[in-house]
Amino acid sequence: MPNVKFRASRRTLTSHAGLSIIGQCFEIAGVDSIDSRFPTTLGMRTSDVIKSYLGLLCLGMSDYDAVENFRRDKPFQQLLTLQKVPSAATLRQRLEKLAANDLQARTATWSTTLLSLIEAPITAETTHVCLDIDTFVMDNSNSKKEGVSRTYQKVDGYTPIAAYLGNEGWCLGLELRPGKQHTMKESNAFLERVLPRAQGLTKQPILLREDSGFDSQAHLALLEQQRQVFADEGRRLDYVVKWNPRGSATADQDTWLAVAADYWEELRPGKRQALWPQTVSIHDDNKTEYVVQRVMRLVERTADRDGQLLLEPDYELEGWWTSLDEAREAVIKSAWSGRVVFFEKIVTVCSFDTSDRSTPARWFPELSLVSMEHLPFIKILHQEVLLGCKTHSLMIGFRLILSFCLIKINLY
Repeated sequence: MPNVKFRASRRTLTSHAGLSIIGQCFEIAGVDSIDSRFPTTLGMRTSDVIKSYLGLLCLGMSDYDAVENFRRDKPFQQLLTLQKVPSAATLRQRLEKLAANDLQARTATWSTTLLSLIEAPITAETTHVCLDIDTFVMDNSNSKKEGVSRTYQKVDGYTPIAAYLGNEGWCLGLELRPGKQHTMKESNAFLERVLPRAQGLTKQPILLREDSGFDSQAHLALLEQQRQVFADEGRRLDYVVKWNPRGSATADQDTWLAVAADYWEELRPGKRQALWPQTVSIHDDNKTEYVVQRVMRLVERTADRDGQLLLEPDYELEGWWTSLDEAREAVIKSAWSGRVVFFEKIVTVCSFDTSDRSTPARWFPELSLVSMEHLPFIKILHQEVLLGCKTHSLMIGFRLILSFCLIKINLY
């Protein structure tokens, strides 16, 4: 039997030494600069309030009361370079006050500043760096918080909009919305805020990918305007937006069959498809005309994959608005290409769709993993600030540590 010796030590032991990396990231991102914009109150710096809450989030805690366990925790205070750790009441009151003073607008650049200064890898999908924008649902059923309403997934909650850059999925924007708000509402303003952030992080061509919820003439016109802005600066911006057929567009099946007659190709016995381009004129709110391209696909099935004949042919019509000059098959592949990242390999307990499609829903398990789906405030303005803080904690915590440390190990 081995002779085990026990010795007392004066060293401080802590279970959250990883916060040392978080503290360094706070310094790089310039979190302390917020003190020059918001004055110190009762000896408590604004940066201490924010960093304390971000530290809690990186430890998987979102409750204000959780900070009470760290008020006398010296490692927590030292690793995050805090002068003081606020009480739960101070944390709640100060964040509520900061929300009313537009804190989120002043902290929106923290993530991009961090990514820029550490030269974070931003991997392209073939020739373009993909910028994916979409909405997702945060289930807040059985709550009476402001803004909670019926979402498109038939649950009560919120429908935030998010933007993710590159194959790594760097979050460049995350804004809270009422559950009943349509995807397209205020999306143009969100795009105008996010594009400069993406433009400042990469010199490569950017490919914007969105689903059919963003199919509107005003949005497509804005994309064409932004493409011209990029071109004037010697940059390139392209887009792929899923076409929303709506009822009137799919009613006349005979017309679509007639157009597809010259493009049929057989994929397997009982299934064939037709791919063809279309040129469509659209107008913005000022009646300015833009000519855009749409790639159409019509799939006809007369038998299922097991060879069982169908009583009548089944037709599926799809389309994609695009500025890409590539072949039609390449456009569809760009729209639906999946981005397999190591984080998905780790998060296997979350029941979210990880099929071969790039949407923020694929990154949403990160929010669920650290209890970020339910926000502690009642008012939507205050919750939006917390959601922004949670964006920074995800950016600074999970993605940074995992991508720069764990990726060196064969996680696959």
